[in-house]
Amino acid sequence: MNNKLRHNDKEREQWVQNDEGLYDLWVASKRGITLWIKYNRKLIDSVIDNVLNGKKPAHYLKYNW
Repeated sequence: MNNKLRHNDKEREQWVQNDEGLYDLWVASKRGITLWIKYNRKLIDSVIDNVLNGKKPAHYLKYNW
């Protein structure tokens, strides 16, 4: 499965809240989550797509898998 999916900000926020790597990046930014998502949509979408397509395991940003 190699589909590039389209995501909305609600879904992105759920991923940021639940993926340890994305969460750590957001917290380190010291920005509100809405603003952080606005400026990092491409990164968040790539993480979502990598995990959903089986290219990378969940939390790979945190654990360098």
